[in-house]
Order: sequence, then structure tokens, then C-alpha cells
Amino acid sequence: MKRTLRSIRCGWILLATALAIVAARPWAASQPPVSAPQTEEPLPAEMVTIDIHAVEAAAYRIGIPDLLGAAPHAVDGAQVLRNDFRIMPGYRVIDERAVRHDVRAEGLDIQRSAWAALQANGVIKGEVRVEEDALRIEMRFHELARAGGPVLQRTYTGAPSELRRFMHDFANEVLFAITGVRGVFGTKVAYARREGRGRKDVFVADMDGYGPRRVSPAEGISMLPGLEPNGRVWFTRLTPRGVFITHSEAAGARIIESSGMNMGPVPCGNRLLFSSSRDGNSEIYSARLDGTGLRRLTNHPGIDVSPACGPDGQIAFVSNRHGSPQIWVMGEDGSNPTRLTYRGNHNQTPAWCPLPGRRLLAFSGRDVTFDVFTIDLATNTYTRLTQGQGTNKDPAWSPDCRMIAFASDRRGAPGLYLSSPQGYNQTRVVEGPVETVRWAPPLAASR
Repeated sequence: MKRTLRSIRCGWILLATALAIVAARPWAASQPPVSAPQTEEPLPAEMVTIDIHAVEAAAYRIGIPDLLGAAPHAVDGAQVLRNDFRIMPGYRVIDERAVRHDVRAEGLDIQRSAWAALQANGVIKGEVRVEEDALRIEMRFHELARAGGPVLQRTYTGAPSELRRFMHDFANEVLFAITGVRGVFGTKVAYARREGRGRKDVFVADMDGYGPRRVSPAEGISMLPGLEPNGRVWFTRLTPRGVFITHSEAAGARIIESSGMNMGPVPCGNRLLFSSSRDGNSEIYSARLDGTGLRRLTNHPGIDVSPACGPDGQIAFVSNRHGSPQIWVMGEDGSNPTRLTYRGNHNQTPAWCPLPGRRLLAFSGRDVTFDVFTIDLATNTYTRLTQGQGTNKDPAWSPDCRMIAFASDRRGAPGLYLSSPQGYNQTRVVEGPVETVRWAPPLAASR
């Protein structure tokens, strides 16, 4: 009996220690930094000044009336499209109440003078027909600056359950027609959520917050998710018997385990990055996706945690080897560790813009509380995205780098937010407390 109680007590001590690490306090006083603490410059104290009227004037104004045809699919399809463009920075959906002319009489064409009077730059029209048990959807996109017919036409056929996917695809095609770069509507985000005392779960949802589903066991503590391009979700399990790494298809099996704590799995091509204290000190490791082929990437008396897979074979991580937690970068084999952030005295949770050559990093920085920042490594320019809105942390870039997702506990409206990289157009897409937001990388990012 004494041995059983001792085992339980030791297990919960391990659990409490792991929770302390994850709670943004991973810098144990007993860990001596190699260098004496430095005095860093403060992080930007104010957000970039944004003239709201200028942003509104520069926004692309798009009209999206209800689709023609079969209800309720016609209304539902238009709502998906309108929400997509409300979320997307740089676009303004024209209020349906401002549209006074007969849009149904237009059919799939547009009355250009009527839309020009609403200062529309573009208009999406569509029609839904039910053919047996399937939908047939005709979609058109018109730009008022381009004479003639629609600049984009698509036809979709499939089950009613595919309506959202069809609408997201057309919205992505519209963005490509306007900018030359497809959108990321329909991609997935993952996050953790506390579900009660002693319970935390990992969820995955569409990037607009639709269809959240739990992917972790319905018991205990699961946290720190990581997403593969194919949608498989990795996460950390904290139990009285240890802290290990598993994924959504493993039925609870331990993929990465050891006598120490193994945390924060991040898929990176055909390998998995994570931090582990298996050798007595928290270091960054990688392994194959089946848990074999272990490699130690860092080797330092300081604490190294929070690896982030970047483009061009780069790995960002957090280390206190110069005295305070800062963002560092190294090669995918652990070579040439280099400090990146020299502003702020507590920076954590780095996230790369996944586009090759962009050299943009988002992170959480603490001054009064935690807020979200970016740094352009090409110019060493810091940008503050949040301020005076509670605690904001755990940023994740969209695959096209048009948006940044993050967790916020702002008063009265906690949740998962999307924002432009400059901090405007902050939109809540998941309600309620969330943490550790991750955005699925593009398939092209696999190496």
C-alpha cells in the first residue's frame, strides 16, 4: 500500500512539473545559464498605427448575394462565402441590406451600374440545383474593372454535405483571380481546451471554427497539438505514469516516451520535433514519425523547448542560454544555433511563416502580459499585433501567411482569433478559452 501511494505521489509530482513547464514558466531557477542575463531592449510598446478609414478605403469591396435556386443550400452557400471574405484581411463584404436592386433578375450576370453605385470591386453570383440526391452548383465571379463576362466560372457537383467544401474552393479561386495566390479556406486548425478539473482535450476544426471535434482521449490531460499536412494530429499526454507523445490515429499508444518528459510534438517533413528531458535537461530532439531514429539536436546547460518547423530547413526554438527565454534558430540537424530575438525579456512559442524565402516569425512576448508579435528577419523589424486585450499567445501562421491565428483570454470574448499580420481585422472564430493554436501546413511543405 505504501509503495502504491508513493507511486501515485511521484506520478502527480511529475504531472505538476510538466504543467509548470507548459504554463509559460519553463525556466527553472536551478538551471544555470551559461551567460549572465543580458538587458534586452523592450518589445514595441504600441501597435502599428492603423488608420481605420484608410484600411476601409483600400479594402477590396465584394458583393455576395444569396445564391439562386434550391433552399436552404442557396442561402447556406452564400453565408459560407460571406464569412470567408469577412475573415480575410483586406476585404469588405457589402452589406446585403445596402443592395437595393433585384439581384435575382440578374441571374448569374450582374448589373454593373447598380454594383458600381455600391462601390463594389467584385461580385460573386451562383445558382444551386438539386439533381436526384446531388447538388449542381454554378458559380461566377465578376470584376467591375474587367469588361465582358465573368472572370471566373466553376461548376461543382456532389452531395449536399460537400457544399461548404465547394464554397471554400470557389473563395480560394476568387482570391487567386484577384491576387495570383490561392486562399486557405477549408484548411484545419488545432488547439487545446481545458474541459474541467484534471481534464484537457485537443480539438481540430476548420480554420473558420466550423466543425470542431475532439481527437484526444476523453480523459486526463492532452495538450500541445501539432498538425501534419494530411490532417493527423500529434499531441502530448500527461499521466501519473509519465509524459509521452502520441497522435490521433494511435488509439492512445505511446509513440515517443522515456523516463523524462516528452512534449510539444511538431511534424517537420518526415520527422517529428519535440522537447525532452530524457537526459536530465530539456533539449530539442527529432525522430521518425514512427518514433524510431532518435536524434538530439541541442546540447546545452540551458533549457531548450518549443521547436518550430520552418521553411528552408530551419528550426526555431526557445532557449534561456543567455539568461532569459529568447527565440533561437538552428539547422534541421541542430547546426549553427543562432539567437534571433534581442528585444523583450521573455519570448516564447515561435511560429514560422511557411512560405520559402519570407523569413517571418511570430511569437508570444511578455511585458505586462503576453502579447503577439512578429519579426521580419530580413529587416529585424518587430511588429506588435495585440495590446490591452488580456493575454494573447501561441500564434500560428496560415499556410499562405495572409493571417495569424492566436489564443486570447480577452475579457468577455475569449477564444481563437484570426488577424492580419499587422494586427487589424481581428476576428474570433472559436469561442471559449483555448491554447496552443496550430495551423496545418501546406502539403508542399513536406520534405
